[in-house]
Amino acid sequence: MKKHKDLIAVLRHNQQRITPARRFLLQYFIDHSTRQFSLPEIQAHLQDKLPGINRSSVYRNLEMLKQLSVIQELTVPGQGKRYQFIFEQQVHHFIICKACGKVVKGNRDLFEKVEKALKEIHDFQKANLSVTFYGFCSKCQTAVEAG
Repeated sequence: MKKHKDLIAVLRHNQQRITPARRFLLQYFIDHSTRQFSLPEIQAHLQDKLPGINRSSVYRNLEMLKQLSVIQELTVPGQGKRYQFIFEQQVHHFIICKACGKVVKGNRDLFEKVEKALKEIHDFQKANLSVTFYGFCSKCQTAVEAG
């Protein structure tokens, strides 16, 4: 529950009200921190906890959490928008196949090279690295080249 308290503190620090919907939403992302969720999945979870909550309320809460870098929005081909918990993660980047929609979470090694290049080229350091790469996985690339 420590992360939940930390996130509540972040909301308070940013002058955000601590509503029941926000508490349930935060806990949902904490409990499933390695998954990506669609808006309907999130709404269904909150509807179970808070009957009558509407889609626009859920969407406004997601937007606020995105602005505070608690969650990240991904656009996955064939699946639409997905939301992923990123609070306190040093690196949160994803590689998404434009053909099959496969989502792979990136690794730290890539961004150590990016951070080095940022320092050498732009004299910029300590970057918060949040990027989504879209391309083709090896399976789909082979199919594209064969077709």
